[in-house]
Amino acid sequence: MLKICNKLCFIFFTLTVIFSTLAYADESIQSSIDTQQESNNETLTPDKAVDYYNQAVSLIMSRYKFDVSKEDLYRATVEHLIKENPEIIYEVFSGLFGSLDKYTTYYSEEEMQSFITGISGEICGIGVMITTVNNGLLITNVYEDTPAMESGLMIGDIITKVGDINLAGLDISIAQSYVLGEPGTSVNLTINRKGSEFQINPVRRKVYVSNGYYQCLENDTIGYICLSEFDEHIADYTKGALSVFDSKNITDIILDLRNNPGGSLNAMVELCNLFVPAGPVINLEYKNPFRNVVLYSENNYIKYNLIVLINENSASASEAFAAAVQDSGAGIVVGSKSFGKGTMQNLLNLKIGGGIKITEAEFLSPNMRKINGIGVTPDVIAPDKTVAYENSKFNSVTYERILKEGDVGEDVMAIEQRYYALGLSVGIPDGIYDNKTYTAAINFQKITGLYPYGVTDITTQLKIEEVLNGNDVVLNTSLEKAIDIFKNDDWTKYKHEWDAQ
Repeated sequence: MLKICNKLCFIFFTLTVIFSTLAYADESIQSSIDTQQESNNETLTPDKAVDYYNQAVSLIMSRYKFDVSKEDLYRATVEHLIKENPEIIYEVFSGLFGSLDKYTTYYSEEEMQSFITGISGEICGIGVMITTVNNGLLITNVYEDTPAMESGLMIGDIITKVGDINLAGLDISIAQSYVLGEPGTSVNLTINRKGSEFQINPVRRKVYVSNGYYQCLENDTIGYICLSEFDEHIADYTKGALSVFDSKNITDIILDLRNNPGGSLNAMVELCNLFVPAGPVINLEYKNPFRNVVLYSENNYIKYNLIVLINENSASASEAFAAAVQDSGAGIVVGSKSFGKGTMQNLLNLKIGGGIKITEAEFLSPNMRKINGIGVTPDVIAPDKTVAYENSKFNSVTYERILKEGDVGEDVMAIEQRYYALGLSVGIPDGIYDNKTYTAAINFQKITGLYPYGVTDITTQLKIEEVLNGNDVVLNTSLEKAIDIFKNDDWTKYKHEWDAQ
């Protein structure tokens, strides 16, 4: 960018010399030049250089005798700069593609490799699920047995810097590329947690990302599936969960897509084939209308009652799936309005190295509802509430026994609820101290400096209370509402007729 600015500065001063030879014939030009000459000693910043260039273009457009368009001037300028300085082509590409929508991005060779690695399912990083926010990368999930978990990172933390690199405003794939790296190397992260900043230095290693988890709720009457993203394995994973529910004759299914950033379009269609009746599930609109396409579910046998959970971090494929469920009548959607990313990108390699991720299509719901920039509105608005921690909002901790794997009871439920509130993966609290609870206990003990042996002893129970006191917690409002609808109501009465917007 600096080289481009220097070139622009040269062009500006060259134009100044030319203009000065005409100044005696036009007092208005002379006045303008005098003002500019007075500031010749000022520090030339990128913004000022761009302003000077725009002034020169405006002057040409208003006074130059012969026909010329701004497009001709911009093209000539860029071509001149590239010919004189071919090495700036990468910076030009960055500016060119970066001027389009926020999902179209130019990748250097290194960034391209990091992006491909990031979507492969086997990542050398720290073990978090992320989405972009204004000041960096919001952590929406922290995976078990990962550097992130061991470093004490929590859901809701924001990674604002990697080393000295500010992540604010960066494309998510580029920002992620700075976090990823060689196994065994440390990465310096600046973390914003509820307005306070601190730094950590986790050591990268191979991270195997799970598809999510599933379990039976309410005495085996409701099946719950939480999906972390839409990858190539999501349909098989969901089929496995449904086979367990089928064996228990469970037909009421809650599919949790909260904080799911989306992923593969093919995976979304495959998931629709499990829940959505035969018919259209998504419309893809390209620049060339002859390329437009409608994708379909081929499911002629629907046997599940479905509630889908979404929130403000549900994006892309997760939004498309929720909209397909609504439009087809396959189920209802509960939670808060989704993110609003309704576009599809394609990845292209460039001959000079690197590549581009370019927005090629916008997707619409089966009823032609627009999602991009709008999001999906739930049939039942029930956002997860963030409140100050209070004991009364959870089951009571009795401090009467040491809890270990295999234990069952209300005191186990109380501890699970608090682990869940801390962002530790225990599944949905059910009062059973299983392997997930055991792992959560180990992770909590590692984070807080206690002996990590997976038993929630009295010292650990007291430490949990100490950590939670004075902090905010997120209540599982959406899930509780979905369970209540299945248990006490007719879910079909919540259906809306969603028409094109």
